Amino acid sequence: MPLETLAVTDFRNLAEVRLEAASGLTLITGPNGAGKTSLLEAIYFLGHARSFRTRHAERLIREDRPLLRVTGKVRWPERPATVLGIERERAGQRIRVGGRTPRGLAELVEWLPLQLINQDSHLLLEGGPRYRRRYLDWGLFHVEHEFYGVWRQYVRALKQRNAALRRGEPPTVARAWDQALIEAGTRLDLLRRQHLERLLPLIQAHQAALVDLPVPEFDYRRGWPAVHDTLAEALEAGFETDRRRGFTHYGPHRADLAISIDGVAAQEQLSRGQQKQLATALQLAQAEAVVRSTGRKSIFLVDDLAAELDEAHRAKVLSRLQALDVQAFVTATDDALVPAEGWADRRLFHVKHGRVSEVL
Repeated sequence: MPLETLAVTDFRNLAEVRLEAASGLTLITGPNGAGKTSLLEAIYFLGHARSFRTRHAERLIREDRPLLRVTGKVRWPERPATVLGIERERAGQRIRVGGRTPRGLAELVEWLPLQLINQDSHLLLEGGPRYRRRYLDWGLFHVEHEFYGVWRQYVRALKQRNAALRRGEPPTVARAWDQALIEAGTRLDLLRRQHLERLLPLIQAHQAALVDLPVPEFDYRRGWPAVHDTLAEALEAGFETDRRRGFTHYGPHRADLAISIDGVAAQEQLSRGQQKQLATALQLAQAEAVVRSTGRKSIFLVDDLAAELDEAHRAKVLSRLQALDVQAFVTATDDALVPAEGWADRRLFHVKHGRVSEVL
């Protein structure tokens, strides 16, 4: 299974936690404020070196403690068991993968293909374009080996071009980055469109199983006007505007994935619960695409499953997770809210005042 063991020290209100996870369902119960979400946050932090609740990582350190530590043993079929670890002090952090410092953060992220379902899941529909770009790029990172290199090349060229534009450099300085931007941007756009084509039938299948809605429509918008056939044409046409504004306003960094139902934006006609279900369908589709391409199963962190979902819809979400044979960490105030029947391997933990104990 992906994450076998987890050790957490001085992370928020969690003083010392040691647990062995189930390969299937790990259910974490306890009253509100006990530390359930913090436990999921610690797993997320282990896989991303950042929190999904705050941008200020130093605030994750337990009060009056010098540092936090999160470690986990990860095992994939094609690799030996490896220990991941992060120590965070108020002034910085140290990351270790298999006892050594990784080449970059991407090496850490690769080990734990984490997906989060929580009260903010609706932002995949309601939030700005960056949420949907991030959605597409998460899947690409895990299924396309070339994606990360292409993405880095694009970001580097974009930063350099924008810096020249902001400084008011002569046009030749900013345009010196155009070729690199065009090459990486054109490839990035193609990768995103190809990945969306893989996802669409999977999204439709999961959506149909989770929520009774007309089939959603997905319109990928590449980040420059359709009147320009290529990114090169768009950059040429928009250069004077770029100079005036001091930044590059055409390119894949402005891409979006518009989601609609019967021609109306999905977020304008769906309830919060329906939005959460549709967003979950999109994430399940990613998990299926990853396992089909790589054989790797995603790890789902599901915080407060009962929020905005009734019993029938909770059961549907769990059924889809189970069908994909993923590893799931699910929180709830009561285990009765999370039907665990059918999971071959499941474990139950209870959290109270930051202390975690297994319920046997």
